[in-house]
Amino acid sequence: MRKKRKPTIGFITGDWAWGTDPLQPNGCAWYRCKLPMDQLKKLGWVTGLGFPGFNQEKGFGLIIDDGKIIHGWDIIVFKLLMQREVLEYMPRAKELGQKIVVDVDDWFDGLAPTNRAYEATDPKKHPDNNRELYSEIIMAADAVITSTPFLYDYYSAKRSNVYMVRNGIDLERWKQRKVTSNHRVKIGWVGATPWRSGDLEQLSPFIGPYLQSRRMMFHHSGHTGGGAPTAAEQLGVPKNIVSTLPLVPILSYPSLFQPIDIGLVPLNDVKFNHAKSFIKGLEYAAAGVPFISSYAPEYEYLSKEGEIGRVAYSHDDWIYHLDELRNKELRMDEIAYNLEKLQNFTMDARGPEWNEVFMKLLADSEQWQNA
Repeated sequence: MRKKRKPTIGFITGDWAWGTDPLQPNGCAWYRCKLPMDQLKKLGWVTGLGFPGFNQEKGFGLIIDDGKIIHGWDIIVFKLLMQREVLEYMPRAKELGQKIVVDVDDWFDGLAPTNRAYEATDPKKHPDNNRELYSEIIMAADAVITSTPFLYDYYSAKRSNVYMVRNGIDLERWKQRKVTSNHRVKIGWVGATPWRSGDLEQLSPFIGPYLQSRRMMFHHSGHTGGGAPTAAEQLGVPKNIVSTLPLVPILSYPSLFQPIDIGLVPLNDVKFNHAKSFIKGLEYAAAGVPFISSYAPEYEYLSKEGEIGRVAYSHDDWIYHLDELRNKELRMDEIAYNLEKLQNFTMDARGPEWNEVFMKLLADSEQWQNA
């Protein structure tokens, strides 16, 4: 009997950190393309990640650094592709037998005007690359993979073949930070202010006076510069107790968590944030930083079901949790406990889920069955 060949899957994205050497994906493509790709390779798939390419006789392929297009993929996964030409090429790729999947990790239909992505994906300003075309691409795909129950429910109401695989953390890449003393405890936030939805402002009514009264410090990692405000400026934290680090590419990203004793995940209580995953919480836990989040469905799930992190439902809750975590011994206990529970949220744990989804898609693929 002829041995069946290995299944093939190509992840295609334009989400890259330009100017890096070697070229690195940005965070979205890292968690939803690079890490799943690595897991599938361990499970016997032939995998690839690159820029979008297309050929009328071979369908979608991956453009790698040398400019060549690699074809021959059973499944193609789109990540943040919103171009008109991608939508126009999809029918031909399907005719050729390719299964096309769109991975959705953010709810672009619910973007706030304060989020820089709102203008960057505005159909009026970008007629050939925008969120409306993205919606059409999602609807035209053979399947959609989502990262949260909100996104799963939203797209399941619109179309069939919707799946959910939550985010996982590449734990082996993260270094647990050294715990400092109770003196001058530093709370902090990792992120870029232009891509928010009124989130940091949830803490601004009290956080500045709170830090001064407790003689604590504030740190912001991930500042983009270019005229964007720092987190401290949005929060109204006095400059004399603030430190800042710039945004860095994904391979250096874990270093941004090292200056922080207590992590913050402030989120505005809006549907866009209800669609968000708990990946920032996983990152804090992997870095050895106990953290507090605002209410959001996935952070409540992470806290209650996953037993990782704390959720604050009011300003009083924030102050209560911050006061508790000022204690060095309590922080050390929480760090160790979070790390133990984090084993359930690693990419190694997620790998079989990704594999199951894609094997289901291959089950009814004529191209695969005849291979």
